[in-house]
Amino acid sequence: MNGRFIRMPRLPVLLGVLLTAFVGSGLLAPPAQADSVRARQWYLDSWKIDEAWQTTRGSGITVAVVDTGVDATHPDLVGQVLPDLSASGDRNGHGTAMASLIAGQGRVDGGQGLYGVAPSAKILPFQARAGALGGDDPASLGEGVRLAADSSARIINLSVGGSFEFPALREAVAYALSKGKLVIAAGGNNPPDRNDVPVYPAAYPGVLAVSSVDRQGSPASNGVRGSWVSISSPGEDIPSACTSPTRYCVGVGSSAATALTSGVAALVWSVHPDWTANQVIRRLLDTANRPNEPVPSDTFGYGVVSPRKALAATDVPGPADVNPLVGVRGDKPSVVPTAPGAGVPSAAASVAAVPGGAAAGGKSGDGNGLLVASLVGSGVVVVLGVGGAAVAMRRRRRREAVAGPPSWPVQPPPYSPPYGGPYDRR
Repeated sequence: MNGRFIRMPRLPVLLGVLLTAFVGSGLLAPPAQADSVRARQWYLDSWKIDEAWQTTRGSGITVAVVDTGVDATHPDLVGQVLPDLSASGDRNGHGTAMASLIAGQGRVDGGQGLYGVAPSAKILPFQARAGALGGDDPASLGEGVRLAADSSARIINLSVGGSFEFPALREAVAYALSKGKLVIAAGGNNPPDRNDVPVYPAAYPGVLAVSSVDRQGSPASNGVRGSWVSISSPGEDIPSACTSPTRYCVGVGSSAATALTSGVAALVWSVHPDWTANQVIRRLLDTANRPNEPVPSDTFGYGVVSPRKALAATDVPGPADVNPLVGVRGDKPSVVPTAPGAGVPSAAASVAAVPGGAAAGGKSGDGNGLLVASLVGSGVVVVLGVGGAAVAMRRRRRREAVAGPPSWPVQPPPYSPPYGGPYDRR
């Protein structure tokens, strides 16, 4: 893949931003008032988040979202987004969704919109440049991580990943960790036969790697297993703010699980501002709800994150200078594929500009991708395949019946890429 990041169709890539035509044709409409967005946030109810918010709502904590950018004008994010570290806006909606899960205000419909786990936290966005084949330029992602490491943000959310190990990103993550930042990354979305492929940056030493679970606490429909998994979090049937005319979307994947975990970390750090990132990690691991299997496990890591338990614990969470994820389970998976000829990829080699700022084959509706819409039950499943003759990908659809109101766009079902597949949003 010549050292490029591109978006893997098997992952939750699209958050409904390509659905304008379907809205106009009457297939989609704004969510009905009776079915509020807040009512769809089952995980907040499961966590009894109102009890946690009696202690803190995340004030004083900034979370850097290195992603596709953030739409600071979304009603649920107005006032929550700090000046962008890069370009303004969101090139396809993914970053806006992640930001909303962390710090959404729920303002729409009289307080029935999308609430983040830490609604008093702030978002510091960085818009990674698009790669030539529709994903993120690895040098740009690394640049975003470095800028975040030098900023006031304590947490760096990376809802992105892939099976190539890029030096540019690895070195940036190591730099961020050395600056005391808490780096939280998506553990991955795989069909059952892809669990042998490590996911980066989640698999880097010291990174809190997040897998996704459903309402019952079981692995999400596209959940991944791997020795790099540190913890798990809700990631199935997750509503989020997005840049679609409907304002909201719903989907499945470790992208959302990662953002929710960043929100929980913000709550903990807000209560204990003198702690280090290492101690916040330890608190999250020690208070996670344990699975019915030895821990850490390849499916759940140390368990499912629990904001109430994390805030209620009173013990000292270990030494300040020891990252509990380093030196455990080997630091790195045994398989470390490096992008062919990657070295440190240059932005010039991997960015292809097209009108509107989107990359060829991207997911922002520029006409270069393959958009397939199909109805699954009462929901709409949108699939964006990466287009262009330069992309030789295996497109294997796994239809997932994602529960949700028919008016909400739904993220695409998981796909299976070639071995050592490209990077993409999780």
